[in-house]
Amino acid sequence: MIREIFNSIMGEGKYIGRRFIFIRFAGCPLNCLYCDEEHKKHVNLVEQYPSSGKFEKQNLESEEDIIKAVNKLKTPDLFSVSFTGGEPLLYHKEIKEISKILKNLGYRTFLESNGIFPERVFHFDIASIDIKLKDHFKNIGEEEYKKIYKNELKTIKKFYNMGTDVYAKIVITKDSKINDLVEISKDLSDIGDVMLCIQPATPINNIQPPSQKTLFKIMEACGEHLKDNVMLTLQIHKILNIL
Repeated sequence: MIREIFNSIMGEGKYIGRRFIFIRFAGCPLNCLYCDEEHKKHVNLVEQYPSSGKFEKQNLESEEDIIKAVNKLKTPDLFSVSFTGGEPLLYHKEIKEISKILKNLGYRTFLESNGIFPERVFHFDIASIDIKLKDHFKNIGEEEYKKIYKNELKTIKKFYNMGTDVYAKIVITKDSKINDLVEISKDLSDIGDVMLCIQPATPINNIQPPSQKTLFKIMEACGEHLKDNVMLTLQIHKILNIL
């Protein structure tokens, strides 16, 4: 279930640069072209001490084991605990129980999800929903993509209505179409005050980011609906070569 637990900075999105403890879950039903999930083979690893990058295999079968690992990695500047993946909502029942304990201990809870399971959503303090584009997949039918996107919007709306600080993140490549991003921006603005984080793809498997000129065009176009609720974030953890 859990690949690793470690302490690092948030490398992308609205809370970039904040200190987090990451609980990374294994597995995802999607197969995005830019994803590095398939390269992560380790299971049940816990960082030996905060931000060391050194891991040891531990038993993480119970809620108590996971809470113990989180407490061990807590630092004074800690902002939140992130449930990430993979797709963490594959394990929504287990995460709900862990989340309750963490909140009772005074931790903020943060979810990073692709948003395709709106029926599994419950309250987190913060949620980052990774909206997919058609060019994120090698081969995907129109109806299949529409279903994914519809569920992502449902998830964002549910979080928004329950008071979670929810924002959307979109990885964009040189093949991403501005018109698609404009439509997404309109749909987000219809939900409410939702931040959109534009993230140029980190080059991997022949995936390339858009040009600088295109990035500015995309942000301006999205701003027609979202105003200043648009920001550009890079994967700074990869730039800095940290976890």
